[in-house]
Amino acid sequence: MKQSGDLTRKEWDGDAVQSLRPSLNEILDAYIPNRIPVEHRGKEIVICITIGGDVQEQVRPQLTGFISQNTSPNISFEEWNGDRLASLIQSSFLREDLLPAGARSQLRKALALLDEPDAAYRHFDALITLLSKSAMSKSADRVRAIRQISICLWMLFAWARESANMEAAYRSGELTLLRAWNILREFAGTDTKATDASLTAFSSVFQAYQQICTEFLSKVLPHVNKLHGLSSAVRSSCGLDVNLKMFDLLGRVAMAGLWSYWGASLCTQEQQKEKEAAFADAAAHASSIKALISNNPVLCMPVKDSQSTDISVALLLLALNKDDHESIRNWVGEMIDRVTFALTVNGQYPCILESYSDLLVHPKIGDLEYRKSVTSASVLYPVIAMFAGFISDADTYDKVANLKKEQLQHCNFQLWYPDDQSEDRLYTNSDSHGATLSDVRVDLPKEGFLKQVFTECEHSPHLMQLSAFRLGYWPLIIVACRHYGLPLPVHFLKGLEERDVTDTKVTQPEVPA
Repeated sequence: MKQSGDLTRKEWDGDAVQSLRPSLNEILDAYIPNRIPVEHRGKEIVICITIGGDVQEQVRPQLTGFISQNTSPNISFEEWNGDRLASLIQSSFLREDLLPAGARSQLRKALALLDEPDAAYRHFDALITLLSKSAMSKSADRVRAIRQISICLWMLFAWARESANMEAAYRSGELTLLRAWNILREFAGTDTKATDASLTAFSSVFQAYQQICTEFLSKVLPHVNKLHGLSSAVRSSCGLDVNLKMFDLLGRVAMAGLWSYWGASLCTQEQQKEKEAAFADAAAHASSIKALISNNPVLCMPVKDSQSTDISVALLLLALNKDDHESIRNWVGEMIDRVTFALTVNGQYPCILESYSDLLVHPKIGDLEYRKSVTSASVLYPVIAMFAGFISDADTYDKVANLKKEQLQHCNFQLWYPDDQSEDRLYTNSDSHGATLSDVRVDLPKEGFLKQVFTECEHSPHLMQLSAFRLGYWPLIIVACRHYGLPLPVHFLKGLEERDVTDTKVTQPEVPA
């Protein structure tokens, strides 16, 4: 008996045809007495309950009671989850008829190099790319590819957890989720058996991704309240390593909070407890972000302009709750003060460099042309101005405007918007896409600035045309931006601005068409 995803009250004994309890009763009442071949009657029977996710706490007593009541001398039950399936598959999945030869080699390398996350990720990327290429012809091929991708991710997760090193699994989980969606989107708008099969396979990928994130953050969240607890845990004498890791970690915590928020928005009125639990989880992640920033001051001084993406994701989660707006005010205010000081004394100010070796020697003291070159454009400052304007923080907004006027006259302040090419390229990063709003006018009053950037959303409606948005998986767009280093689309904040956040309970943002 198979149950995809977490086992909730609805999936245990709801109205759905595939609810678990009615299906188990059917096995006991009809299948075992009437449909077991004669030659096998009298043998011991094991009913395997296969669950893609976890059994939720409120359902566990019902499941345990059902198993206890229906266990007999010749009938027993076993509960299989993704880990159990992964261990069973490992002995046979690498057979030639189940995985192409090139993919088998890449999977073995990824599993063997888990202690070297960058290398393991590269091999897993090659594996997913190879499997994805085989999914472009027929519907059956696409379904098979998603299933193969799902199984590979579950195997990587199982091995990574056993080796107590989840870094490669986390990055591979993001990648796999995006590539699986890129295959799934071909079924958008169709209603066929292949569509149902692909959705089930994608659900398995999503469950693996969620469990990987939970496992990774379970080692992180207990330490957010310790002063310098996580920044010192980077275990590097190089300040650049600490900076890069902490901003990446900030984005991961915020992304988990947005997924919880998304999950709450999907709950029906009959799922009020689940909805409240999801909202509470989103609020807990927001609190973790505030503690993370408070106890790790490195998060007030980005070294790369592209770190604006992780900053935007964290700010978006905090912006959902008006009670957290003061924390936004304090954070972005401190950030712009530190950046201004770094630019004034030619310290380690934010730059457009991406190469690790270049960042190590940044900045070059006394080289004005170098300074102009590495600060020639910025998304970071418009993002700070945008969120400052959103929460009516005139002081921080004015500081950004003064910084532009006094030290960054040459810098092109810009924001990013998806375009008509984004649907085909966002989930794979196969080529450049999107449109840039250049020369953002921070010299305008904040109301005029917000009108400028939000009006552009109306002229660039392509975000609403993305399959992930149309089909209700909008956090996937944010995952893609984080994973591939793209700026966060302005549309998300515009949806909050139009909603006018006034309460303290997180609710779903509506990004207008």
